[in-house]
Amino acid sequence: MVNTFDKYNFNGIFKVMMRWLEHRSISLRTKFIFLSAILVTVIVVTITYFFTIRELHNKRAGVEMQIQRIAENIATIQLLDRQDWAVYQNYISRLIDFNRDIVYIAIYDDRRTLRAHALNDDLIDIQYSQLSRRLEAEIIRRLDEGAVADESREDFRTQRVNIQIGDRILGSVHVGFSLIQINTEQRNSIYLIIGLATFFLFIFTGASVFISSRLTDPLERLSRAMTAVANGNLQQKIDIETSDEIGQLSENFNEMVEGLKERQIIENLAGELRGTFILRELALIIRERMGTVIGASTTRLYIRNKNNPTLYEEITALEKEKHLFPPIITSPELKEYIREKVTGFMIHDCPESILDILHHDLNLPNGWVIPLVVKEELLGMLFFVLPSHQQQFEAKKQQFVVMLANQATLALDNTLLYEIQQEQERFKRELEIAREVQMKLLPVQMPQFDDFHIDGFCRSAQEVGGDYFDFFSLDDNHLGIVIADVSGKGTSASFYMAEIKGMMLQLAPRVASPKQLLKEINRSLFSNVDRHLFVTMIYGILDREDCEFRFARAGHNSLLYVGANGSNRLITPSGIGLGLNRGDLFQDKISESNVKLSPGDMVVLYTDGITEAMNENLEEYGEDRFMRFFIDHRGAFSTYRKELIRTLEKYMGGQPQHDDLTMVIFQYDPG
Repeated sequence: MVNTFDKYNFNGIFKVMMRWLEHRSISLRTKFIFLSAILVTVIVVTITYFFTIRELHNKRAGVEMQIQRIAENIATIQLLDRQDWAVYQNYISRLIDFNRDIVYIAIYDDRRTLRAHALNDDLIDIQYSQLSRRLEAEIIRRLDEGAVADESREDFRTQRVNIQIGDRILGSVHVGFSLIQINTEQRNSIYLIIGLATFFLFIFTGASVFISSRLTDPLERLSRAMTAVANGNLQQKIDIETSDEIGQLSENFNEMVEGLKERQIIENLAGELRGTFILRELALIIRERMGTVIGASTTRLYIRNKNNPTLYEEITALEKEKHLFPPIITSPELKEYIREKVTGFMIHDCPESILDILHHDLNLPNGWVIPLVVKEELLGMLFFVLPSHQQQFEAKKQQFVVMLANQATLALDNTLLYEIQQEQERFKRELEIAREVQMKLLPVQMPQFDDFHIDGFCRSAQEVGGDYFDFFSLDDNHLGIVIADVSGKGTSASFYMAEIKGMMLQLAPRVASPKQLLKEINRSLFSNVDRHLFVTMIYGILDREDCEFRFARAGHNSLLYVGANGSNRLITPSGIGLGLNRGDLFQDKISESNVKLSPGDMVVLYTDGITEAMNENLEEYGEDRFMRFFIDHRGAFSTYRKELIRTLEKYMGGQPQHDDLTMVIFQYDPG
């Protein structure tokens, strides 16, 4: 027989299967289990074929060959006695008794006439207890013509051999035989093999699951860790459980992650160091980042004092902690020791004299000190305290931190140089800016009217003042008047003054209500200014036709009303400073007031620099003296500014002016 399995190239099939698996998103464990199941199946099928199916096929072929020989033997009897068909009948009757797999034997002459026959009725499902020769002949003819039940076709075969002499055919021998026993054996064998295959498949699948878990679990952990690293999570470490290739791969992965962490730390630290030139912020970044890298329980950074090069201070300590970290005063001995230990030293290994300089006691936890040296000068010192469970920092981490310390030292040196340069240039630059900004913010000239006298001035205490006043011509009969005080001093105050002036220029022509205008400015300032800055302001509209001044106050000093008869009073409508509240509280507090003016009446707006001017006894000028000034001085309107400044200077007695002096004054004089 031809070996059916020789038709297949199992090596090629296996390669195709592997390529199919490679292009599917299937885990390695699943592939291993799948291939193990396929392997078991192939083994079982192979065993089934070679030890069962092939043997049964061979047995079936042997039966068919045996029947073929029987048919041929029957056909050759005619050569001995061709005239007597009874020879066939006697022979086949005996033959069928000895071959119980034969169902029937039929001998036909050359005219297809049944001359002799024998039937094994044990293999025929019939309803008769005994069969006549005629009925047997009829059954044999029907079987020979293929009249077999469908369920029995696989169990029944027929062999036909011609009876001939030379080229002359005298008849034919037909032998029908049963394969029931062979097929039954084959089915039973197949059922047995299927059962065994299922059993062994289950056993091998369980074993492959266990083995694959042992083999692939480390690889799956490694795969998950690599995926996490690819997504930016570098907090990955594989526990090395074996010393084989997987263990070596895990060790290489851990080293790779550590390298990526170091690179990320270097890049992040460089970015943070470039992000600020404020010394304390920079020192905090260096202290925290480097302490985290080496795993110190506590980290301290001492920086050289810019005014005293022998003094080193812990500038990152909180105010309540400063007594725990007293300044270090260096000596030639310490500098010489540091020159020899430029890559760092354990503090408990220091000589006693060095410990005294560093204010360290051997009873305190041990630690590692890194000198921060630039151009052979000691810029500072980093002190890392060992955790209680450690005796020494890792050498690899120490080397890495020394490299980071060199990077941090350059950043500290640049920041110190920058601060010195900024300190030297600040006064000059701010003075120039202040003069330019102030000249642009304050009115160049006072409004001129026939029925009103108006004047205002601002005398700055520093290079840039936080006070501001201005006038806005709304129409022929209405004039907007504003006075404001920005908290703080310096350039930032002038910038906010400029921003407020811009708002006023936009809002004053459009908003007819002083109260509503202050609400708009408060909303804008709260969204744009720092929370530590705020602005006080009075804004009002002078109605020349009705001789009325309608105003609102946002936390500013009171309005001073000076009557023509010499009486005066402070008018203080409710209101809080601009930029302190988002809007609800501000809107609840703000209100408007009206001041009706008679001929000779005056309105005075001022900032707290006037009332808080101090003499040599640190006594303030105060509102009472300010109000009396306008009672005592009843000269021409144009003299109020000059006389007030002279009075304040006299009161201060040569003391420096600590705040801006700003005032706006107007008087109704119909002529």
